[in-house]
Amino acid sequence: MALARKQSYPEILPSYGKSKSSVISYRCITKRMSNKFYIYSFCLLLIAGCRLPFTLLTAQDIHFSQLSETPLLINPGLTGVYDGYLRGIMNYRNQWPSMGKPYNTMMGSFDMPLLEGKLGAGAYFYSDKAGDTKFGTTQANLSVSSIIQTQQESKLSFGLQFGFAQHSANLSTIKWPNQYNGMSYDPGIAHNEAFNASSFGYFDMGAGMNYEFETTTGTIVGKDIFRFDAGAAFFHATMPKQRHYGNSSEKLYGRIIAHSTIRYDVPGTLVGIVPSFIYMMQGPASELNIGTLIRYKINQGTKITNFSTESAFSAGVHYRLKDAIVPQIYFEMSDFGIGVSYDINVSSYTGQKSTGAFEISIKYASMRGAVRKPKI
Repeated sequence: MALARKQSYPEILPSYGKSKSSVISYRCITKRMSNKFYIYSFCLLLIAGCRLPFTLLTAQDIHFSQLSETPLLINPGLTGVYDGYLRGIMNYRNQWPSMGKPYNTMMGSFDMPLLEGKLGAGAYFYSDKAGDTKFGTTQANLSVSSIIQTQQESKLSFGLQFGFAQHSANLSTIKWPNQYNGMSYDPGIAHNEAFNASSFGYFDMGAGMNYEFETTTGTIVGKDIFRFDAGAAFFHATMPKQRHYGNSSEKLYGRIIAHSTIRYDVPGTLVGIVPSFIYMMQGPASELNIGTLIRYKINQGTKITNFSTESAFSAGVHYRLKDAIVPQIYFEMSDFGIGVSYDINVSSYTGQKSTGAFEISIKYASMRGAVRKPKI
């Protein structure tokens, strides 16, 4: 079962104090970077990493299969990290439709580079609902990043993310076992179930970093790109409490992500290869997603003037370990893009004939290649 849909039980582990290695790591970071933004980003990741295995935790997050189309959900360090003026993406996912009341997840994100690519700013919103009670989460986050041009071809970025989430459910639609009178269901009988509330909210934070290396070759009428990026992020640094039942409250598991993508345009051809992987861990649940896209350039973008941007068609398959095979297709036409994928379930959940997930994304990224790289 996928990380996004797993549930877990709370576990109590000992508390944990500061270690000598943690203090040394912190001092090394602060010595090399004078900008407080970098220090805060590293400290948040460090502190969260130390706290993660030693806390009372429960529950997991949403995810999408089209990982390239949800950059802010994956890593705050990806905020504004692209060649363009602005980027907006809409995502929709419908999971396990044959189960009656499926998971429906909608997300919208927007980000842009600022100060000639030295900073990034963005925001995203998502809503995830399922079942007769429409139980789910609505969340809005803001992201900021600082982007350092380490060399002419490479950049390092650090991002922070913060926002507010709301859990909710319509409990009036539930039919409880103790509301049966022996013959039939009687809504007039008290269900005697204790809930703190059908809705509660919390503040949330996360941080991430990303490294990107890119070279471009070709002529004025065409270009070939080699790009490599790798990053890591940590979410739910505040360990927000979840108050669903009775007087108990459980903390949300922190989520760790590691990811990498390569784009390699085969010289002298219109074909490119885009392999990628992402690993996510949240409490006892984990997810590994690996795959490759084959990219065919319908129209080559100009290398120097950027007067013409690329148009391309991509197709490939990703595999989410022990959960799903995900065929995907993408079509890019200048500043616009659309992606379609379907999760073919291969996990132990085989109770219904149709147990996959349909997903679609629509993207607008204006003037790609138009932002001037900052000077080193």
